[in-house]
Amino acid sequence: MSIRRMTLGSGYRYLMSSVARGDAAGRTGSPLSSYYAEPGTPPGQFLGSGLAGLDDGRGMDLGSIVSEEHLWRMLGMLQDPATGHPLGRAPGAERTAYLDALNRPRKAPKMVAGFDLTFSAPKSVSVAWGLADEVTRQRIYAAHVAATEFVIGYAERTVFATRTGRGGVVSEDVRGVVAAAFDHWDSRSGDPQLHTHIVVVNRAQAVSDGGWRTLDSKTLFRAAVGLSELYNGVLADLVTADLGYGWEPEQRRHSPAEKWEVAGVGEALRAEFSQRTTEIDAAKDALVAHFVAAHGREPTAREVLQMRQRATLETRPDKELRPLGQLIAGWRGRAESFIEGEPVAWVAGLAGRNDLPLLRADDLAPGMLDEAARVSLEVVSGKRSTFTRANVFAEALRQIQGVRFASPQDRAVVAEGIAALGLDRAVALTPPEVGYVPDELRRADGTSRFRPRDSEQYTTQALLDAEERLLAAGRAADAPVVDEARAADVCAKDLPGRGHPLSAEQSTAVCRVASSGRALDVLVGPAGAGKSTAMAGVRAVWESRFGPRSVVGLAPSAAAADVLAEAVGVPTENTAKWLAEAARQPTRLAELEGVKVALDRASPSLRTRSLARRARQLSAEVDRWGLRAGQLVIVDEASMVGTHELDSLTAYARSAGAKVLLVGDWAQLSAVAAGGAFKLLATDRTDPPSLLDVRRFRHEWERDASLRLRTGAKGAAAEYARRGRVRGGDRDTMLDELFANWTDDITAGRRSLMVAADTATVADLNRRARAQRVAEGAVTGAGITLADGTVIGIGDVVVTRQNQRDLGSSTTWVKNGDQWVVDAVADDGALTVRRQTGGGVACLPAEYVSAHVELGYATTAHRAQGRTVDTAHAFVTSNTMREPLYVMATRGRESNILYVDTMYDPDAGTSHQDPDVLDPVVVLDRVLEQSGADLSATEVRAKEAAAVSSPARLAAEGAAVSAAHRARRYPQVHGMRAPNREL
Repeated sequence: MSIRRMTLGSGYRYLMSSVARGDAAGRTGSPLSSYYAEPGTPPGQFLGSGLAGLDDGRGMDLGSIVSEEHLWRMLGMLQDPATGHPLGRAPGAERTAYLDALNRPRKAPKMVAGFDLTFSAPKSVSVAWGLADEVTRQRIYAAHVAATEFVIGYAERTVFATRTGRGGVVSEDVRGVVAAAFDHWDSRSGDPQLHTHIVVVNRAQAVSDGGWRTLDSKTLFRAAVGLSELYNGVLADLVTADLGYGWEPEQRRHSPAEKWEVAGVGEALRAEFSQRTTEIDAAKDALVAHFVAAHGREPTAREVLQMRQRATLETRPDKELRPLGQLIAGWRGRAESFIEGEPVAWVAGLAGRNDLPLLRADDLAPGMLDEAARVSLEVVSGKRSTFTRANVFAEALRQIQGVRFASPQDRAVVAEGIAALGLDRAVALTPPEVGYVPDELRRADGTSRFRPRDSEQYTTQALLDAEERLLAAGRAADAPVVDEARAADVCAKDLPGRGHPLSAEQSTAVCRVASSGRALDVLVGPAGAGKSTAMAGVRAVWESRFGPRSVVGLAPSAAAADVLAEAVGVPTENTAKWLAEAARQPTRLAELEGVKVALDRASPSLRTRSLARRARQLSAEVDRWGLRAGQLVIVDEASMVGTHELDSLTAYARSAGAKVLLVGDWAQLSAVAAGGAFKLLATDRTDPPSLLDVRRFRHEWERDASLRLRTGAKGAAAEYARRGRVRGGDRDTMLDELFANWTDDITAGRRSLMVAADTATVADLNRRARAQRVAEGAVTGAGITLADGTVIGIGDVVVTRQNQRDLGSSTTWVKNGDQWVVDAVADDGALTVRRQTGGGVACLPAEYVSAHVELGYATTAHRAQGRTVDTAHAFVTSNTMREPLYVMATRGRESNILYVDTMYDPDAGTSHQDPDVLDPVVVLDRVLEQSGADLSATEVRAKEAAAVSSPARLAAEGAAVSAAHRARRYPQVHGMRAPNREL
């Protein structure tokens, strides 16, 4: 399920434009044969318990047809669709225009009129539906309808709410929502994609007084993942109950969460019906071939860009509505080469594959529920330092996705029970209500309406304990030190291998770290501030006192560890590997002691030689994976290391008498695991060792601008636009321009990066790069095809995505993030690759290639952090967070250009019109307001306590209590309606 905000007066025409104009019946009472020969989709139908409050209380019928006038009244005027009367406070005049930071006139943001909740069936379900006979197609469709309606009803009871009182301090339950459901058959590119747009009007009646008010969007978005998982599970249950379909889990390439697809609907067939990008590339390749034939030369990068833009337009499906029968005929033709036999018979063969019982809620033993709760909490708390009930509920639904239930309610009840058991194991960070809450301000279940549902923050005791230990280590002053005079003397000299001394700022930071005596120290610096040079200085100072091999380097990934090794010149390892090996030290020491005892008693023999070799091997491993007194452990990119990892590492160091130094920037990307510890430690001190002088950028203005970008300062985006660093347009245009400019840089001999925050965009850029290189003859067109349809051939640049120490090259082993060039492709799918830089050849077996190899022309923000190049080209959408934007905008020395998608859609496949066009600076401003950094549980607990006890909140709650008392003392006169206004 995806969510789109729908602004006042727009976004409704596309829903009506696809509706069939004939007399076909509606959504729930007619077989799909009504639309088999008629162009278009069924008319929208009213949905939601809130319908009872329409038409001046007379209500509207569930399932009644939505006319264009109805939809305009709801989304254009926020009016009752039956009477035209305002639903609550009528929309006021448009907010006034304003001048932006570039002194350009801008329209004010439009009011949100509704929310488009799009429920899209899994691709395997849509494929089966699209190829099936009429009866089967109707049964799958009916299951989809029932699943969407159940989820909306569930959300009405547990999610949808409104806010009243001063500052919206009171969270009000609603009587239901007013919604309209519109069914569609295909994706924007014409592939089978059964989906329903459920448009929920941004007005609902509060249970307390019946007043119409706006919905609480924060609560809705917080619950979105759980509602999506609930829909998927309920749909699977209903399809299985009716048709006997089986389900198979599949591992995602970029997520540990499994996805479930209908058993028997293969990945190749599903990929065939997700071919928009491939279609564009094929059309572009044809245009390139025609150009070569006509001009006798290869087109330039700019000419290729123009051809691709032409191909995008020429392959875009026309706006003409097509009958479902025509769509089905085309789908069946495309499917024939991927299946055995005739499509209808093939779909019939999917039935009856389920061998699981359909369970009731009480069929699951308490022990099973408790184990599911333990795992759910473990998964959620492993990914984030703090969480809400909504997070645990969504994970509980994932844990039971492979279980089949007898009814939708059984699934919901079990998931709720698992979530409740999980939260029983958690620690609440939001303080309990301490003030008086009258009955009028409590829900039916007794909870306070001063708290929005599922807004309370939780963590685990284990994480709180880890943070407390880290804070204690950061305050402890019993670690080894280097006296300030010695440190200053070393800092004044040229660094080994660099030919220059540290700057004054770097020297100060290095001396403070070396002489502090803190067991756990920090060094904070923004992007480009010279942290690598400072770390080299720390090494020189430390070794001057404690000797060679007294500095150990760690980083959150093997590739980052290589960068650290090059910068500092010490042996390095990735943090997870080091901790895993350190945990084996007791076993090694015990074995080593046993070997030594055996050697003491042994006489010369072959066995004795073998024991001696083993003793030397164990001694080397103990030395490599252990720490000793006086050592310094430098952890680079420390903001990306999880809290539990830092806690374990610090414990090892303290027990050995060593010191830990965390180096990084809390304003950059957070750990994939529960994190926030680096910022916690840095802000626990009033003046931590820091570097503020940004040195990376060639242009002086960019040094200050990058610091403002780092903190999300107002006007930061406008500065980049003033300097010509911002481009704006639709997604395809921006990716084309980004790729063309990157190509120009590469051709000019510059080191350049294409970077995006999400893997889907990286894949799009990779496909563009490969197609261009094939056209130039630098890469073979043929090669191996991965599961996602990506082709890899000789000459391609690829990236390995998993550490594999037994896959060695002539220089080192295969690491996550390593870039290679393909030298050979074997018949079984194996690749022979050589490192793009540094030399070394490796043979990657087919199993590794299919699961862990991707094209490597573009990169994600996470893989880009820590890298420095000449130029960077970054793709940005309104969904990007501040931290990835900052990373992407600070990789290049000479320039960093931001390509902004000004027409972003969260689910382009189910979009049927182009979204509103935004100014790129407006998009960037919104991005800078959105922080995705993981906060420590300690920081969140403090924020929650401050929020609950803030004077403004206490005053608002007091006013709400007084209002409740007045309402009780002076009840409204019988027969008079409550004033239709917001408190």
